[in-house]
Amino acid sequence: MRLFAVALLAVLAACQLVEPAGDEDGIAASTRVADQSSGSPLLLEAQCKAAGGSMVIGLAGPQCARPQPDAGKACSDSKDCAGLCLAATRTCSPVTPFFGCHEVLMAGGKKAALCVD
Repeated sequence: MRLFAVALLAVLAACQLVEPAGDEDGIAASTRVADQSSGSPLLLEAQCKAAGGSMVIGLAGPQCARPQPDAGKACSDSKDCAGLCLAATRTCSPVTPFFGCHEVLMAGGKKAALCVD
């Protein structure tokens, strides 16, 4: 059981919030919330709000939950959504990150379980 707990902690410690490079969504790369070089939670919250998001607390700490431009749009594949394609409703997720465990549609419409804490 201890080995399992140690392995689980190692896997969780390796998780990172990854943001796409560039400014394809109209937000300069230097102001992305994933860039925590300033270390100030107030600055991160201001950047998040400027991007149309709101700060939420997950297991990985504070994160910016941003509405997705295609929220609720019909989808059949991960390529159809800026966020996740939810298998249960075949619609795009409303926000990113989308906390909880969900069945999602991956490339080619293959189903996969995904848990986001």
